[in-house]
Amino acid sequence: MQSAHGTPTAEPVLDTRLPLSVGQEGLWLLQRLTPDSSTYNLAGGARMTPAPDPAILARAVRALTDRHPMLRSLYTETDGQPCRVVQEVGTLGELTVHEIPDASDEELDELVKAEVRRPFRLESEGPFRAVLLRRRGDAVALVVTHHIATDAFSQWLLWRDLLQAYKAFATGAGHPGWEPLPVTYDDSVEREQLLLESSRGKRQAEFWQEEAAGARAAELPTDRPRPAVSSQSGASLLRRLPDRLSDKVLRTAASRGVSPFALTLGAFQALLHRWGGQRDFLLACPASTRRSSAAGVVGYFVNPVLIRARFDRQTTLADAMAQAADRVRRATARVSYPYPLVARDAGTAGPLYRISVTMVSTDRFGSGMGGAASGEPMNVAGIETTYMEIPHLEGQCDLSLEITRDVYGLTVALRYDTDLFEQATVERLFDLFVRFLEAAADDPDQRVSRIPLTDDAERRALLALGGTGGSS
Repeated sequence: MQSAHGTPTAEPVLDTRLPLSVGQEGLWLLQRLTPDSSTYNLAGGARMTPAPDPAILARAVRALTDRHPMLRSLYTETDGQPCRVVQEVGTLGELTVHEIPDASDEELDELVKAEVRRPFRLESEGPFRAVLLRRRGDAVALVVTHHIATDAFSQWLLWRDLLQAYKAFATGAGHPGWEPLPVTYDDSVEREQLLLESSRGKRQAEFWQEEAAGARAAELPTDRPRPAVSSQSGASLLRRLPDRLSDKVLRTAASRGVSPFALTLGAFQALLHRWGGQRDFLLACPASTRRSSAAGVVGYFVNPVLIRARFDRQTTLADAMAQAADRVRRATARVSYPYPLVARDAGTAGPLYRISVTMVSTDRFGSGMGGAASGEPMNVAGIETTYMEIPHLEGQCDLSLEITRDVYGLTVALRYDTDLFEQATVERLFDLFVRFLEAAADDPDQRVSRIPLTDDAERRALLALGGTGGSS
């Protein structure tokens, strides 16, 4: 293995106190401030029919934690500095089995939700747990992690490796046949520190200071006053876009020379401008800092990058798309500079962003897992295994828009702060987002200011409320 300096590396030594990345330090602080919160829990599940052999699955889980030391680490502080300490295989993250032979689907769903919402004790239990909820004829396998140890891509790595291990052990193979990992997560922590000490890091800091200067976080009118302290409670609205719209988005993006993400981001920014009335605002796009050498490494390889949007009455949807593409390109080139330092140096009273947007393409997950992300059943050692989308990471922001691009099209998840918004408001936001996407795909040269926020029926209802058109 090679370190950031090019010298050989090895697996982390047990009981050695390892430094955290800046992003991990921020998550550690949030965990200390709200230890009973599950806001930063990531989760995924799989329905398995028939139920898997618990002993074989437990062996696969142990192999998984052996391969990925991040999963068997405890988090603590030394002289006020947060760090992680890798533990011996088998001491953390062992499979927990709950026998629920006669549970109904509704009872099973409630048990799944309870496991996902159970907070982690990073100092004593680490950031990972695997749970099997086993009925007579089937089961749900759950993998829950704290964000300090994983990101969205890491979740798919965990499932890929776990299912490969189960299949290998169930069919009599002695080992899953994994390729050795060429680097560790600690190499990325070291590389980040070198960046912060370099002239390149200073230039990146200056770029982000300029990007944030004079802009405010994008906001939408809320249904309830913003509480002094957020409860970090959230919910999710998941909708699949019509196939015809997904196809049009991809075609229009290609014809305009922008990515599908730039088109959807520009349309969403246009909607935020129209609904909230802001002409100059910031939102965040969680971006990957993962290098190709770390393609198989589980860790926190994500950094929110700020994307600024500016609108006036002449701005067209094509302008918004092109602006989004340019901002994303420039931000991605400087993705390694940690957002917590950008926020610290900005010196503003409030946060730099309250709304985030991201797009994930399932083809990045590799052979088999891309289809699994779309809900296609897999055969794992004779067991029909179907991945379950489980809402998580709710309540982090006022609003987060997550778009998943799979072989069938585009799926939208709107995660929102329930302290601020009612579900009906988020449903209307989704409908408007579809309207703006339709406009961007059909006629990107139209002005953003001309896109209606109400349809004919809504306009008639509003006019009726105002007495227009009634008897005089």
